[in-house]
Amino acid sequence: MTDQEALRQQLRAMIEKSKRALCAAEQHLIHRDADFASSKAYYAVFHLMQAVLLTKGRTYSKHAGVASGFSENFIKTGVFPLAFGEAIQRLRKDRELGDYGYQLSVTLDEATRDVKIATEMVESLGKYLQSFVS
Repeated sequence: MTDQEALRQQLRAMIEKSKRALCAAEQHLIHRDADFASSKAYYAVFHLMQAVLLTKGRTYSKHAGVASGFSENFIKTGVFPLAFGEAIQRLRKDRELGDYGYQLSVTLDEATRDVKIATEMVESLGKYLQSFVS
């Protein structure tokens, strides 16, 4: 298997994982489980940010590194809109609250907004990745 084919397979797997996370976010939202809906919305975007970074040969071991690397390589260069930076921060904050908060939790309105943001970002990031997986 060539390096190019290995990259395509890895990207396809990451895209599939993102789709599964977004589907899970939607299901959690239906069941009014806002914390987990927000968490899965974040991961839907996170997996695709990792995939997009991989197209430039970049990998990071921490969530902050992925967000920072994505911003540096794709937002600041104009590949993706500046609004993605704010959206990523929002999704990450809500994911952390949803995953680790005990006294506070994500509201249903916030989770609904997170899933909407994630859906839009997944669509945009997925379009970018299409040329790499075809």
